[in-house]
This record gives sequence, C-alpha cells and structure tokens, in this order.
Amino acid sequence: MSASINSDVALLTEHLTYRPAALIDDIVNSINILAFRAIDAVEAGLTRASPSDLGFKIPSSATAAETDVLHSKIKHEIENGVHQLETLLEAKIDKNFDKLELWTLRNILSVPPEVRDWVRLSHYEGLDFGGMREGDGPSVESVEVQRRRVRETLKLHALLVSETAKNDATIAALKALLGKSSQETKKEEVEGEGTEAIYPAFGFLQDRGELTGDGKHPITTTASFTISQLPALKALLQDLKPRLDVLANGNGKAGLVGEEEKSWRRERLEFVEKQTKRHLESVRGLELGDMGEVRDGEWQGEGRKLGKQEVEDLERVVGMVAGEDPGEPMDEGS
Repeated sequence: MSASINSDVALLTEHLTYRPAALIDDIVNSINILAFRAIDAVEAGLTRASPSDLGFKIPSSATAAETDVLHSKIKHEIENGVHQLETLLEAKIDKNFDKLELWTLRNILSVPPEVRDWVRLSHYEGLDFGGMREGDGPSVESVEVQRRRVRETLKLHALLVSETAKNDATIAALKALLGKSSQETKKEEVEGEGTEAIYPAFGFLQDRGELTGDGKHPITTTASFTISQLPALKALLQDLKPRLDVLANGNGKAGLVGEEEKSWRRERLEFVEKQTKRHLESVRGLELGDMGEVRDGEWQGEGRKLGKQEVEDLERVVGMVAGEDPGEPMDEGS
C-alpha cells in the first residue's frame, strides 16, 4: 500500500511540478494568516470601544486612581478574551483542515487504481519502453558519458560566444576606421556622447566622390581621384603634426629624441667604454688603440712613452740575459 502511495505522490509531483501536500500547506497557511488578521481586528475594535459598550460601568464619583485600575482590569479582560478566541479558532482550523487535507489527498490529489498502470504524462509521449531488454537501459557509465558531452558542449558554446563577441568588436573597430554611416552617427547622437569618437583614418578609401571610372579618359579620372583625396590627406597631416610634437617634447618631460636623454646615454656609454678599456689594459695586458682596437706588435702609431727608470730597468734585464755584470752599465754601442 505504501509503495502505491509513494508512486502516486511521485507521479503527481512530476505532473503538477510541486508536491501535492504543498498545496494543502499553502491553503492552511493562508487561512491562518486570515485568522490572525481577524483576531488583531477584534482586539483593536475592543480596545477602541468604550467600557460602557463592553458592559463595564465606571462610577462618576471614582477617582483617577480607581479609574486607572478599572481600565487596567478592562484591558486584561480584553486580552484574556482575545487569547481564548484565538485558541478556539486555531483548534477549529486545525481540526477541520486536517479533515480537508485527508479528503483532498484521497479524492482529488490521487491517482485512481484503474488508471494507475497505463497513465502516461505528456512529456513521455513517443518513448517506447516495451522493447527494452535487460542491459538495454542507461547505466551509470553511459549517463556519465552523456554528462561529459553536455559539459564539453557548454564549454564550446561559451568559447564560441566569446570569440563571436571579439570578432564583432574587431569588425566594429575596422568599420569605424573606414567611416560610419549616417544612420549610426544619428543613433550615437541620440544616445549621447558616452563613447569617444574614432577618427576614420581610412575613410578616404571609400570617399570616391563623383568618380565613375571613365575608361576612355584614365588620366582625367586618376587626376580627379587624386585631387578628391587631398582634403583627407591634409586632415591626416594636420592630425599627425601635434602627435609628432608630443613624441618629440614629451609634454614637458624628456622626449624620445631630447638632448637630456641623448647626453645622459652618451655619458653612460663613454664611462662604460673607458672602464672597459682600462680593465683590458691593466688586467689583461692588452695594448689598445684610441678606438679600442688591439695592437698586434706592428707599427700602428706612436705607443705609450716610457720613463727613464723604465728604460734603465730594461737595459739591466737585457744585460743579465747577455751574461754581463748587472752593476756595469751597458755600452751604447752594444
């Protein structure tokens, strides 16, 4: 019995797109809200009513303290009566709507036993489950494969949408360089100046003027076309001049070809070359020329001048090699 009830609930949930019990819950909640509003209205009406209308009598000779005590008693009686009315109303609602829930689930939100075996929902039309054999149904692996296919398809769709947006932006930029149509210009004027206007750098390619390409007079056609393009070329030149000034001056900073940057680079280069040459001469023992070239022993100009002490030391070394006394000076003839 419970299996059939569960299957009926599942079938009705799939058909109605919500649980059958949710409908009963909504009805009960609506009735409770209306009951609470009615109780509040009753309490507000009793509170605003005069004590005489409610059956309470206040003596005219009563003092202020006695009047306050009497009003407090009346308020307590009203609250107590409203609470009892609320409790009674809630008990009646629960009892009667429990009956409504049972009757509705048995007679309205239910599937008759005689149609339970052959009922078919509309979204199952066209599906044939009669010829299925054991093993023909979907398995965990096949469902996982389908999920992967759907996931990859969604990724591909997202990539295609992104690529389409990039291509549209590129096409729009290229069209802007060629020049915009009058309709697009009017549309932008209506929408406002929200975006910066793009200068149609290649607009002159489409500005043919009144040229018809007369084949009989090619020179005249070419000259007319060249003359018609001069205003566009002048406009490009006027737009290029301030850009060159900006690149050269750098808006008050050191420009790309400024003297400050050039002299700084030259000083740095000279310092590096000087230190490199000194290192090669003092540490490596190379003999370098004025332009940094290495001397190969042959005469390539006047070399470094030697001091007197260096010459005497060289003579003494030569004498030692020749077998003479180091203390005797060498003959000038030798």
